[in-house]
Order: sequence, then C-alpha cells, then structure tokens
Amino acid sequence: MNPFLEQIGTKLKLKRKASHWNQAEAGKRSGLSRREVSEIENGIFRGSILKVQNYAMTLGFSLSLEIKRHPTLSELPGMFDED
Repeated sequence: MNPFLEQIGTKLKLKRKASHWNQAEAGKRSGLSRREVSEIENGIFRGSILKVQNYAMTLGFSLSLEIKRHPTLSELPGMFDED
C-alpha cells in the first residue's frame, strides 16, 4: 500500500465516522459504491482521482497537490551554509 493514500484514507474514514455515516451512506452521498469508499479509506483505491476528490469534498475536505523537487547540484552548497 501507498503510505500517502493510506493517510488520505484514514482522514476520510475518521471524518465519515464522525459524521455517523456508514460506508454505504457515504457512497450514496458522494456517488460512489460502498466498495469504492472502502478501497479509498484503506488506501488501495486505483480508480480516478476525481472520485477521491468527490468523496473528500462530500466530507468537507479539499485535495491539493504540493510539488516537491530535489535540489540541483548547484543549489546544494547554499543549503548548508551556516551563519
């Protein structure tokens, strides 16, 4: 399993339970099957990111993307300058 997908799923599951919805009810509200909800919450969903986004939005979340990159060799010396 992917740890990032697991983190997303865990947060969504906690919010669903706090809303007192079972997976079937959450699926109905978000246009997903109970199985898709289960797969999202368990970090094993391999479907469209749009479905994950819809589910997250149903629970009051939004998804965002943070782009991270590795520094280039020329940037490394400046990263370790000690003042």
